[in-house]
Amino acid sequence: MYKRPQYQILRKRIKERRKFIQVLLGPRQVGKTTLIKQVLQEIETPSHYANADAVSAPGGIWIEQQWEIVRTIKKQKGAAEIILIIDEIQKIPEWSEFVKAQWDRDSFDNNNIKVVLLGSASLLLQKGLSESLTGRYETIPMMHWAFNEMNLAFGFSPEQ
Repeated sequence: MYKRPQYQILRKRIKERRKFIQVLLGPRQVGKTTLIKQVLQEIETPSHYANADAVSAPGGIWIEQQWEIVRTIKKQKGAAEIILIIDEIQKIPEWSEFVKAQWDRDSFDNNNIKVVLLGSASLLLQKGLSESLTGRYETIPMMHWAFNEMNLAFGFSPEQ
């Protein structure tokens, strides 16, 4: 299976010590979810994937629940680290405040939970990142496929 260039960046960041929240940022249908799935298939670190598309509980509660699920899994497995992935994070109102609170709690407690956020509404996502999470995240931009990628992945010609 073809791996977009961002694959190597994200894989490297996840293997490094916990330092920043990783944010996969880009339009819908560019492969953000596929990319994180590819990375998770090739590493041995336990993880928890949550999608904010169909959140029933109020946003902040839902985010806290996802963090508690990850903390429980980490403890039960006796894992040194775990990865929390939240897809479509921009759909949660005031998401950045809740992410900041949980990230800071884990930082204070030396709890090695690595976080990957996926978002497709650039303006909503950027607003949350600049307001609350300054200095706590790194973005990995994902744009629409370029011709050279489509050629490598699918053998497409300019005419196609």
